[in-house]
Amino acid sequence: MAVELSDEELAVLSKTDKGAMSELLSRYTVVAYAKAWAISPEYHEDLFQEGLMGCLAAAKTYNADKGASFATYANRCIKNRMINAIKKLDSFQEEPLDEETENMCADKNELIPYNILEQKERAAEINKKAALVLSKKEWQVFRLFSVGLSYEEICSELGMTPKQVNNAMQRARKKLRAELGNI
Repeated sequence: MAVELSDEELAVLSKTDKGAMSELLSRYTVVAYAKAWAISPEYHEDLFQEGLMGCLAAAKTYNADKGASFATYANRCIKNRMINAIKKLDSFQEEPLDEETENMCADKNELIPYNILEQKERAAEINKKAALVLSKKEWQVFRLFSVGLSYEEICSELGMTPKQVNNAMQRARKKLRAELGNI
């Protein structure tokens, strides 16, 4: 059922329905992952988590009456959350850890919640499949959308009409859903 709903409808439902929230997060996992890599490959794991938190915040605060699509709003929230995290990292003066504390924190993956690791694995799987199953134009549109460009910005970047961008994105989603299930 959630597959048939638009992002805007899922955002409204997600305020009371955990299944809708899960579907919405699933759809924007690739966006958060791609943005994290684009902003800072060094800190992409932390930024990815921040991006997911931005998506959660977007779902909780989205108001369709403001005129923006959920995709536009979520992309902005995800990017802003990541930028704020980078600013905090830049201003943070890290003190050296003593050897005992450093050894306790050696495996950072243990500190990441299981569902976040699962989402990262899913994002990597989506990227691999997307490169294989999408046409060149669909791949270009999908990648630009994943890093946060709006349809208008994609049009400008690729010299396409809004209708062409929308059609390419819809085909990409359809192909990826057939390959991977709902994204």
